Amino acid sequence: MGLLPLSFAQGASKEASLRAAFVYNFIKFTEWPNQLVSDSLRLCVLGADRDTKEALSPLNGQPVITQKIEGKSIVKQAVGLVFLDDSTNTLQQLKSCHVLYRPARAIPIAIPDPLPLGVVLIADEPHPSDANVSIALKRSRAGTIEFSISTAAVSVSGVNISSQMLKLAKNSQGGR
Repeated sequence: MGLLPLSFAQGASKEASLRAAFVYNFIKFTEWPNQLVSDSLRLCVLGADRDTKEALSPLNGQPVITQKIEGKSIVKQAVGLVFLDDSTNTLQQLKSCHVLYRPARAIPIAIPDPLPLGVVLIADEPHPSDANVSIALKRSRAGTIEFSISTAAVSVSGVNISSQMLKLAKNSQGGR
């Protein structure tokens, strides 16, 4: 197998960084129920390749606000990043995750249907029949990255996504 051209590798790295920025912003604009708040907000990444791991690593320890009471942001947490590279203990580890991110070039790892309460699944280029996906990152025909939100999957997860983010979504949908 030959080496990939440097420009291709740089492009993959830039795209992974852009998708990581999307993931971080999704976390910032999501509010978890009181009973699910802990010391850190766990971002679990399923079967990530090297570029994705490098792009997401700076998120570890980044602050996020996860709750508002009476209009005031009161709970600050840091993102705790966990890479799940095989399905051996995935089901047990999922119970401590708040966000699951499944990159496009991920190693296939089975996840339960439905997901545990309070777990949001963000997926790159998901299959249309994947009902667990709350937020889908997709490449448009013009080559830009867009996102859509499944309000049905978000509702099942028990989280609240900001109305600002819902307005920015390409096509929020309710189909489960």
